[in-house]
Amino acid sequence: MPGFFIDAWAGETAIIREDAKHIVKTMRKSVGDAITAFDGKGNVLSCTIKKADAAEVQLSVEESHKSDAEPNIAVTLYQGLVRREKMELIVQKAVELGASRIVPVLFSRCEVRELKPERLLRLNKIAREAAKQCGRAVIPQVLPAVPFKDALGEEEVIFTPYEAHRGYGLFTALEEHGKKGSYGIVIGPEGGMAPEEAEEIESRGGILVSLGKRILRTETAGMAVLAALLCHYREME
Repeated sequence: MPGFFIDAWAGETAIIREDAKHIVKTMRKSVGDAITAFDGKGNVLSCTIKKADAAEVQLSVEESHKSDAEPNIAVTLYQGLVRREKMELIVQKAVELGASRIVPVLFSRCEVRELKPERLLRLNKIAREAAKQCGRAVIPQVLPAVPFKDALGEEEVIFTPYEAHRGYGLFTALEEHGKKGSYGIVIGPEGGMAPEEAEEIESRGGILVSLGKRILRTETAGMAVLAALLCHYREME
């Protein structure tokens, strides 16, 4: 369901600013027209435009309901920091597939060693646009980059594809660990994950898995695991 994210509230009035020009100039919406909006917290709002110009669109909310576009499991993608174009692609596709948040991670083999504030801002804008495009009512957050030692969170299960770990496949791991409420996916950078980093993940409860006989690029591996995870638990039907 296409729609627009609310930027602010004024009492019971929902306000859209970032997409106001597009709504008024491109879509040619005006006062009295119906429009769908998202509150960014998982709710879909059926609205009527009460005021509109290129700077701001004010909406009267007629009804709201929980979005059915959000997965029933929360998945955090811990992505090794990579070059700008690849990182932007990863964020876009992870949001489309259903990731809950993206955490850029500084591994020892990362060629890119810093995520500047302006780049982080752009990545979050890409996440917003991707969420809007695919009809999600929540905008997954891209967090500031963190060192590897500080990366892992409190997810119930953490999967880490590792090319040296043949013989224990992702689907076997999924079957053995059952459905949980939260998952982490840890993906190394372009240069791969150092053996000691893989060992550290395993020592902290992470599960090293194989993605088969082919070595996937960093921008492919996370999407493969995310899609497989959601498919396995019937979240893409």
